[in-house]
Amino acid sequence: MFCKQGPSICSSKEKQLYANMPLNYFIQRLLTKRCVSFVGRMDAYLLLSGETGAGDAYSNIGSDKEKEPLTLQNCLSYDEVKLSAFLSISSYSELINNGNRRNRGVIETDYNNIEREAVVVGLIGARFQRPFVMDYQDIVISHQQNTIERGYGQPKTFTLWNSIKFHLFSKRSLREKRKLWEQFYEEPTLLYHQVSRDNKRFGDVFRPGSQEIFDNVAMKKRYSLSFDTLLMEAQSRAASENRQAYVHIVGIGLGTWRIAPQQTQIFLETFEQRVKHLLTKLNNIGVLHFAWFDLDGWGELRHDSIISSKSHALGGIRIRIENRNPADKLKGTKFENMLLVISYAWDGNALPGNEFWLKHLSGSSDSATASSTIITEVHNPFINTQWNETSPQGSQYQLHWCCTQKNVIRTNGGMEKLQCAE
Repeated sequence: MFCKQGPSICSSKEKQLYANMPLNYFIQRLLTKRCVSFVGRMDAYLLLSGETGAGDAYSNIGSDKEKEPLTLQNCLSYDEVKLSAFLSISSYSELINNGNRRNRGVIETDYNNIEREAVVVGLIGARFQRPFVMDYQDIVISHQQNTIERGYGQPKTFTLWNSIKFHLFSKRSLREKRKLWEQFYEEPTLLYHQVSRDNKRFGDVFRPGSQEIFDNVAMKKRYSLSFDTLLMEAQSRAASENRQAYVHIVGIGLGTWRIAPQQTQIFLETFEQRVKHLLTKLNNIGVLHFAWFDLDGWGELRHDSIISSKSHALGGIRIRIENRNPADKLKGTKFENMLLVISYAWDGNALPGNEFWLKHLSGSSDSATASSTIITEVHNPFINTQWNETSPQGSQYQLHWCCTQKNVIRTNGGMEKLQCAE
């Protein structure tokens, strides 16, 4: 946790809350202290208590300015939401219709048209709606954010005056947070004046008149975390049944959260790179199906192409790039016996379904998946308490890591002893 990495990073309220908190309980907190729903640029929220609101007050959580009901005891801070976005929930689920964006929970009358069961995996994309918090901090470069006063820049390269400014006018907590995320992404944090658009690493941002710069490399590293999770989870699920996985892939952060024109390209390019990197460990993934993308491919990701692998029983992983609904029937002898794995775009600060809980049953990946599966119950820690370690019924065997050497390793609470090789 951040407080163990650098005590000055945390506020007094955070230090009090995190004192002696085991890592597995912290991860459970990231799943149980979310809002019920958290949507839009103004961060409109619905809390478990039924209270609603929107606006800047959410950013005060964890500070001395926090006020009920938006307190660290009740909710996640923005720093925690940033971490919770790295988590996924995965389970088997019954399917009641094909899962199209406007299915609205209408039950399919002809079950021959759909798969009846699948593994459903919630993935969370990068969020840029609020400046200066979450993924904006690492991927967007702006003249308001990337300043010495906010802890950005490399002290070794500073002039004498800038070095003085860095130590006198930037908060120590901001400096240490930036250092922590530098180490995590293995990328230096840059000052705005040090960067210029080159259409290679540094690209444009959509916003009209914006002078912001988009760091394509940082975006790739952020995507890699989610992609590796999906690939290794699908591999583990299929291997446990001695089957091949048919993985339905949708864009995460490529809808209303998208802020750069090149994000879809980065998404596909990164996915190809991660597949190739993990290829010999993905022998139970038969098909990667990219649905509802505005590009028809990238690199070796082309419709009906195969990424060859000598260790794969089918000779490699087949790529499909065409629109399909998540639970459409897998037809043909090549696919009909495969295990369907459905990914959907979740939110780092909402229960599975998000807008679903506001009675908006269509229009987003979150609400559409909630309307066509049972994730609002199975993935909900307040209904399915079997995977909540902090509940009396909770099982300490539900939390697991994705590891590229041994696929998925389940833990028994002794997470500090877990070791995964690269």
